[in-house]
Amino acid sequence: MRKILLISACFVVFMVHTQSVFGQLGEKAKISVLTCGAGFEFFEAFGHTALRVCDTALGIDYVFNWGLFDFNTDNFYLKFAQGRLPYMLGINTFERFVAEYAYDGRSMYEQVLRLTYEEKILLYESVVENYKPENRYYNYDFFEDNCATRIRDVVQNNLQNRHFSTETMTNSPLTFRQLFHPYTNNYLWWRFGIDIALGTKADRRVSIYNYMYLPNDLMHQFDTTILIGSDKTLAEPIQVILKEQCVHSTPTIFTPNMVFWLLFICVIVLTFFEIKKNFYAKFFDIVFFSAVFILSILVFYLCFISDHNATKGNLNLLWANPLLLYVLIRLKKTSLLILYILLGCLVVLLVGFWILPQSFNPAFYPIWLTLVLRLGLIVVKKKKIRLK
Repeated sequence: MRKILLISACFVVFMVHTQSVFGQLGEKAKISVLTCGAGFEFFEAFGHTALRVCDTALGIDYVFNWGLFDFNTDNFYLKFAQGRLPYMLGINTFERFVAEYAYDGRSMYEQVLRLTYEEKILLYESVVENYKPENRYYNYDFFEDNCATRIRDVVQNNLQNRHFSTETMTNSPLTFRQLFHPYTNNYLWWRFGIDIALGTKADRRVSIYNYMYLPNDLMHQFDTTILIGSDKTLAEPIQVILKEQCVHSTPTIFTPNMVFWLLFICVIVLTFFEIKKNFYAKFFDIVFFSAVFILSILVFYLCFISDHNATKGNLNLLWANPLLLYVLIRLKKTSLLILYILLGCLVVLLVGFWILPQSFNPAFYPIWLTLVLRLGLIVVKKKKIRLK
């Protein structure tokens, strides 16, 4: 969720095999959560979370970061598309970590965790164990296994005789999709693309514990959560390390919603003249159906072939339907049965908006209506030919 670049000049490589490499933490050592704000680029929009371990007596001040991957990985892009790109835990010095975010003008906040000395030792040993070469790599999951959830879990798993209060971890009325959408308000085309890729899992209502997959939500929960077995919050008050200095991206005027509604209006006009003048705008259908078919292949791949859990059960296949390839090849010669199947899928999608277990980007509606209009036109033309 951070700027996920493995910069060798800034990345401190440690071959950690045992706790003794770092030394035994003293009682005055502190372990804290660092929450970094959004940057200018889209992949920085969700912020980032890391864990700081500081013991001035030992000269330790390290940041443990679960948001890294290596661009030199064999078949990098193929593994990324397949959902098989290994993410990893990395270590940096606190000074260098702060310098990187200061350079980008991004904010940074620190929350010192209220841990007992035993909990600090256990948590530190757990993180160091996690950094061993055989343990540091993991399969990233945007919702359930990322830089924020790794810290949430390592803290929870090393608390002694106390745990997160169930009263503050009750079910939220929000879904995974609703939680991340506000972070994409300035990146509406990116949101459109993500909404195409994500399946029904993104629309499950989640517990507050689970929605700590976002750095800011993790920070606010740690700031307010009262542990069972304690009368204090999990973390001390939030401290500002860096104030935000970067300029954020501004929303585009030409939003997906506006562009596709304009397209639909233009298609209505085109279709009207086709019927009135008795001609067929074959070129438009070839371009339009080709674009939707390419999307359908992407959605199909993410849904059924890739290892991305968040893209499973994607009902966008009802409109981005691979059967469009048959229509694209045959056009006016397409079987009526295939046309009725495609139109039926679109009707199910439109009528079932309130009951289907997936929400859809508003920009999809003019695309669906355009598909209905163009497929319906082919049906009408085929029936006219039959009548003749």
